[in-house]
Amino acid sequence: MTDTYLVADIGGTNTRVGLANETGLIAESTRRFKNSDNESFTAVLEAYLAEMNPPQLRGACAGAAGPVKDGVAALTNLDWQIDRDVMRSVTGAAVADVINDLPAQGLALNDLSGSSTKVLKPAEVSAGPRLVVGLGTGFNIVPVHQVADMLIAPSCEAGHETLPYRADQAALCDWLKVQCGYPSVEVALAGQGIENIFEFHAGKKKPAADIVASYHEKDAHAVATMRDYVALLGAVVGDHALVHLPFGGIYLTGGVSRSVAPLLSELGFLEHMQSKGRFSTLAGSFQISLIDDDYAALKGCARHLRQIVDLT
Repeated sequence: MTDTYLVADIGGTNTRVGLANETGLIAESTRRFKNSDNESFTAVLEAYLAEMNPPQLRGACAGAAGPVKDGVAALTNLDWQIDRDVMRSVTGAAVADVINDLPAQGLALNDLSGSSTKVLKPAEVSAGPRLVVGLGTGFNIVPVHQVADMLIAPSCEAGHETLPYRADQAALCDWLKVQCGYPSVEVALAGQGIENIFEFHAGKKKPAADIVASYHEKDAHAVATMRDYVALLGAVVGDHALVHLPFGGIYLTGGVSRSVAPLLSELGFLEHMQSKGRFSTLAGSFQISLIDDDYAALKGCARHLRQIVDLT
């Protein structure tokens, strides 16, 4: 008998839910829910189960955009709490777990098709850690390690570390400290970060998508915004590359990453990434790819369940 799993990806804006089995995600089972239309994750689960009426579930797993402790996640950008015991009760699954949403993306790396990844900067790839960089409503970076057939991606909240204080962006960093209280990486490099940097340059607010569009129209404020954004992104990714040594490659994921990927080369991302003194060659030696799969986190949650079910 084939085991059936329920998997969910809870972002700051939308929640995706689907079913999976031993072979992976069942594509036709996926549904997307706007968080603003639902009072809780439990309400999302109940709506999904009522529509799909799945068979008895062997496991349930949610990737949540926020720190996870003892199977409970408090979302960073949404007033929801995700509890694995509640998930087990609502779904009737024998096994349930909650993991951070970016590790969920990382756990999907072995299950992504070739068409869902695009190499942005080729390099030799060998056995070793991989690094996943999430650019979306929030920001995070997670290393992914493989031990035999098992993938390990620890829970991380790298978006809350201090933004590098670079000479070229010193005034911006000072402004972010005043405006945001704490100049974290996330307030500069998530979607809100693009908006914050634009406000610094233009003195007014504008949605991130419109700022990227204005960049392509050569708007001076938008060009300055994206130049600063790419410089800071390169510095942060380069730092983490030196920490984790991702000889298996660096992967960008999330809606913002897809928007900014076409700009990286022309705005000198690699130069900023490898501006590390005598370690410049090492920092710039890793392959960089873009993940273009809206369901990667669901696939990662499915792998996580297969791995922990095998241990129970």
